[in-house]
Amino acid sequence: MLKQDDRSAFEVLYRKYWRRLYDSAYRRVQTREDCEEIVQELFLDLWSKRQHLEITTSLEVYLFTALRYRIYNYIRSLLTKKAHLDYVLQRGDHEANLVEDQLYYEELQRALDAGVAQLPEKYRRVYELSRQEHYTYREIAQLLELPIDTVEKQMAKALKLLRLHLKEHLFMLLLAANLLA
Repeated sequence: MLKQDDRSAFEVLYRKYWRRLYDSAYRRVQTREDCEEIVQELFLDLWSKRQHLEITTSLEVYLFTALRYRIYNYIRSLLTKKAHLDYVLQRGDHEANLVEDQLYYEELQRALDAGVAQLPEKYRRVYELSRQEHYTYREIAQLLELPIDTVEKQMAKALKLLRLHLKEHLFMLLLAANLLA
């Protein structure tokens, strides 16, 4: 009768099974609004697919099986939402740390700039051309009229001096961060 668009047959099914389906859903879901929505969608789906339904068991078994799958989907959806919320909350903490990270970055940049300023002139010039102006060693050698191996050695010495300078600075920075924590 349902396949022939008989609304009265649908209403009979609705009145006969709605309460039992709702009670079954409530035992698992525990919220009135969500249970009502799940059961309503089940009946809405039943009506919209009435022309193509092939029920091989009893209608009651079909309805309770469909309800079980809807409850599984509902719970899966809740877990997914919770996972997304947890991710956003964790990311919020991460974003709060971005300010602190930015402050540490700026402090480190100041220390690097101070270290570069302390380099001997020939090392500083090679470092600046390489790291700030993005010249290749070959281009620096041509620009400064030096052999390429001299440019490589000066760059290596500049980097070694900067590492030592930053190592001392980072130790003091970490010490200060741990004292504040």
